[in-house]
Amino acid sequence: MRLSTKVAFALLFLPLVASAQYRDLDAAMANLSRGFGNEEVQAIIAGVADGEKVMLQFPGLTEANGGFIGRDQAALMLDAMFNRVEANGFEEVSVRRASAENQYHITARWTLTVDGKAQTRDLYITLRQKSDERWSIASVRAASK
Repeated sequence: MRLSTKVAFALLFLPLVASAQYRDLDAAMANLSRGFGNEEVQAIIAGVADGEKVMLQFPGLTEANGGFIGRDQAALMLDAMFNRVEANGFEEVSVRRASAENQYHITARWTLTVDGKAQTRDLYITLRQKSDERWSIASVRAASK
């Protein structure tokens, strides 16, 4: 088999890299639900645009302070948090569009287990629309309990 054929064949089996933005709001909600409901860090990180900063705040759940961090730091922070807590569910409570700001504000109920005790926390997620009609995460904040 020729080298070019081998390379082409190998490329068919490489996983596709996420576009680092959600293609629409339905994809955003599905990924956020899967990410926070099933501890799938990559589903969440798929909404963090390359080269941009995202604000993550999870008081009492991570040792990191949060604040504005890049994509790789966000992945590490979420992975460390999911090693400490067990996510059990994610339920959308409300979605509000802020047209002037090209943003959606999502409130969700997040069920998790921390140190063997069940908790429910509110998540406040802000998505911003990019010029190419894709959506990226601007911030995720959990209400402290």
